[in-house]
This record gives sequence, structure tokens and C-alpha cells, in this order.
Amino acid sequence: MNDFDVIVVGGGINGLTAAAYLGKAGAKVCVIEARAECGAHCDTEEVTLAGFLHNLHATWMITALSPAMEDLELEKFGLEILMTDYAYGKTFKDGKCALMGINPQDTIQNWMKLSPKDAEFIIKVGEILIERWEEILDWVHTFLFTPPSHAQVEKHITFLKDIAEKLGINISPREIVSMNGFQALDIFFESDYIKTTIASLSWIGAFPPIHRRVGSSGCIGVAALTGPIFPVHQVKGGSHSLTHSLVRCCKAHGVTIIQNSPVEEILVDGEKGAYGVKLSKDAVFPGEKIYAKKIISNLTLTHTFELIDESKIPAELSAKIKDFCYDEQVIFGVHYALKEAPVWSSAEFDAGIQRCFMGYLGGETIDEMKKFAVELVSGVIPDELMANWFVPTLADPSQAPDGCHTAFLWLDVPPIPVKWGKRKLEYNFGIWDKIKWELAEKLTDLFEEYAPGFKKNILDIFPYSPLDVWRNNRSAIKGNWCGGAMLPDQFFSNRPLPGIIVKGASRTFLKNLYLSNSIHPFGATWLASGYLSACEVAEDLGIRDRDWWKAKAVRWYVQNLGRIKKNLGVPDKWKT
Repeated sequence: MNDFDVIVVGGGINGLTAAAYLGKAGAKVCVIEARAECGAHCDTEEVTLAGFLHNLHATWMITALSPAMEDLELEKFGLEILMTDYAYGKTFKDGKCALMGINPQDTIQNWMKLSPKDAEFIIKVGEILIERWEEILDWVHTFLFTPPSHAQVEKHITFLKDIAEKLGINISPREIVSMNGFQALDIFFESDYIKTTIASLSWIGAFPPIHRRVGSSGCIGVAALTGPIFPVHQVKGGSHSLTHSLVRCCKAHGVTIIQNSPVEEILVDGEKGAYGVKLSKDAVFPGEKIYAKKIISNLTLTHTFELIDESKIPAELSAKIKDFCYDEQVIFGVHYALKEAPVWSSAEFDAGIQRCFMGYLGGETIDEMKKFAVELVSGVIPDELMANWFVPTLADPSQAPDGCHTAFLWLDVPPIPVKWGKRKLEYNFGIWDKIKWELAEKLTDLFEEYAPGFKKNILDIFPYSPLDVWRNNRSAIKGNWCGGAMLPDQFFSNRPLPGIIVKGASRTFLKNLYLSNSIHPFGATWLASGYLSACEVAEDLGIRDRDWWKAKAVRWYVQNLGRIKKNLGVPDKWKT
């Protein structure tokens, strides 16, 4: 086997992003993937009926804000962004709904009907965005696509200070940053309609409102920026289309991709650091050793270091790595093949909910959401369920047969629940095989409450548990979807854990070993982890200075928003 400049262990979307950038920059790159196909967390499968495409993992696509859209020319390699008029919606039992539009004016109009005071937040933030547009775009890029730094925190605090002053809130922005999300929401908003909408979006975006720093950053950030800056969209053909576009890009730039090849060991020498990998006996090249100047692991933190001789890892860091937490950002999914799109009971209040492919149901009050959060971190599946909903086919009708639709619910769960309500459960990861159909039925009942007639609309159902997630991708420990729980001590400059990263965002304490998973900000379809890893490897190889490698976050989205197709799967009756 030939030697390479870079080996990427794991062909997930962030590993492929790193490989594509480095290949385009002139490096000789090899991606080694254990499965038969790349992109484990961008799967799109026909798990119900023929012709119904279901996104088993990533569905809330945010690739349009990534510099990779422009730098890697992902459109040229087949990626097509599709949207609906509204980025996010929360529907309520009393027939009302709260919406967040791509156009801020749509958000303002909806919020005015719920709370004129809270609508002022969007108006005032809009004024700040207009006044400081370029500066805020640069801050978004800096926060997501450069290594964590004190300067980023200061910019965040300045942004918060401006919002607070505009709204007449006399609280130090540093105090707000140190709060949890629920506290911050109580300061900025008065209506539970708005508070629960923002809390739910922050929560499913991996910024749980129950945690200090993490929650306040997420809640205020999504409230201020979702829609006009943070895009929420689909990609044509399902989320796996992102994997395909990245693979095509890699191939076009000479990247070698070896599939069906689990890595048995990352080879490390005391002096030269990481220098290669050894494939397992089950690989297509059994036991083969492949060498490179740099190794990027796109496996999660714990899995990465399980592949390294423990004698090469300092004892105190080895203990930290083994204790890395995966107990949040774990979801239970229920996928539906439908005869037609669901009709929400809140459509009479605002028909915009029917032009929104993503939202949340349950959690009618902020107190209910706080209770749910406490039970969740205590290892309990609550009796009162609340979940994130998707109807991807409203944006992309190609994901179902003509006239039909898909939908699904995502429920945040503890990876190994100790109780379901008051009912004690066997403490074993295998419990999911025993309870998943019962839980799927409860969630289907919940959907029916908010969209009467939903059950009669169902053609088939497929539940997908955290155990199933792990079976599909062994690097998704406990079914965690973002490379490790987003806790205060695993967030921002602490990510993944203090001492693991020694310089920048991806360089580890082992020479020539880099991470593109479990690092800042976290694994998601914005491709930031892969981008950061590519930047640092390229710097160390002396190939970073390329005239095409210059795009900034959000710019592609802003420049191309007018030509992105919208509402392609929305029934005609809801389009006006």
C-alpha cells in the first residue's frame, strides 16, 4: 500500500470535508471507512415502504452556512439546497403556533399575535443586524470555523450587550452568558409561546437550556439569528446527498477512499507521533499497514484513543478520555410514511405552520420544559412527552412518491433509561429493543393531538432507537449524535476535554494526530469540525495558502438565498 500525506480514519461527513479540502490543496489523502458506504450520520434509507426516503440521522441541514459550499463547490458535485418559507415552528394545544421565518418580517407578524413585547426582540435584533451586518457575519465565521478563543467570547458579549441595551435590559452580558438557557429566556421574553419555541430549537441544536453557558449561548443565539443568518433546509434526495457530493468532491481531487475496512490500530511512535494505521483482519486488505505524515480521526474521542496503545497516552489523560460523557444529545426517532402532509390544528391561527418542515410539539409551558430537562438528565423518560417533528417532503417532494410525504419525531432520551415515568426499567442498553414499539405508539398519539387525523394518514412506521443508532455506527457511543455531550466542561475551549487539544481546535497531545470529531463546535452538517481539522493539517503541511480557500460562513447562503427553491412539496392550498 502506498504512503500518504494524510490518512482520515472514518468517512463521515466531517472526515470527508477534511479530506476534500486537503486533496484539493494538493495533499495525497486516503479516507478509510469501516462500513460499505461513507456518511454514517447522513443516512437516507427506505426503511418503511419503497419510494419513501427517511433520513435516519441528520435532517436539520445547515450546510448552506458552511464555507465548504463555496470552497469545495458542493453544488457542482450535486448538492441542491431546498427550503420552506419558515425555518422552524412550534404548535400548541390551544390552536396557536409560534413561527420563525426565513424572512424576519414573517417572524415579526407571527410573534405580534402572540406577544407584541417579544416581537420587539426580533425588531431590535434586526436593527443591530442591519447596523453591523458585516461584523456579525464575521463573528459567526470566527465562532464556528476558527479555534475557540477569548476574543470570540468578547465579541459574543458585545453582541449581547447591544441587544440588552436596545431592549432596556439592565443586566451585565457577562452575567447572561454565565446563566442557563431558561434563566436567559426569562430575562429576554415574557410569553411561554416564544420561550418554549426558542428553548426547543436550542435544545435540539445541541445547546440544552438546562446547562449554564451552553444554554444561554444557544437560546439567545437561535432567537437572534435563525432564519436570516442560520439557514435551516433540506438537500434534494435526502441528507445522504451531502455524503455523495463530498465523496464526488474527494474523488475529483484525487482522494483515495477505502471502504469495508475497519481500523484495528492507529500506529504511534514515541518520537514521531502518529504515523499510520493497521487495518483489521475483516478489512478488504486484512492486517494491512498504511502510513502517512498526518492522521485525522473522524471517530469519536473515546473510540479514537481505544485504537492507540495505552502506553502512549499519559495516565491522567487516559482516565479523562474514558470518562468523556455521551449521555446527552441522544434521540429516539419514529419515522412515518404518509398518504399526505399532516395538517396542524394551529393552521387556522397561522397557515405558515403548513409551510414549515421542522418544529416542535409538547412542552406547552417553560415550566413543563424545565421538568422534562430535569427528568432527562436524571435518566428518566418522562410520561409527558415532547418532541421535535419533521416533514422533510414539504421542502423536498423527491423524498416520497408523488403526493405522499414522510414525517418523523425525535425525542430526547437518556441513553440507558432507569425509569419511564414511575415505571422502573432494567438498566441495560438492550432495553430499547423491548420498549421501542411502545414508545413509538405513545409518540404517535402525541402527533395526533396536534394534527388530528394523523393516524389515519399513516402507511407505515419505523422506530429507531439509540441502540439502533449505535448498531449503525459504532462510533456513535450510546447513540450520541454529535461526538459527545454538550456540557459546560465539554463545551467551547474545553471541547472535547482540557488537555486533549494542545493548539488550535484539532491538534491532539500526540504529535501528528488530529481530530475531526468530538471537537469544537461539534459534529453537524455545517461541516465545521472537518473544516477546522483541514485548516490545521494544511498549515502544518505548508499547503494552507491557496487562493480558492477563502470562503466565510453564511456568505454563500446570503448571496444565493433568492434562488433557493422553496415550498416544492407544500400542497397548493397552503401556498397562499
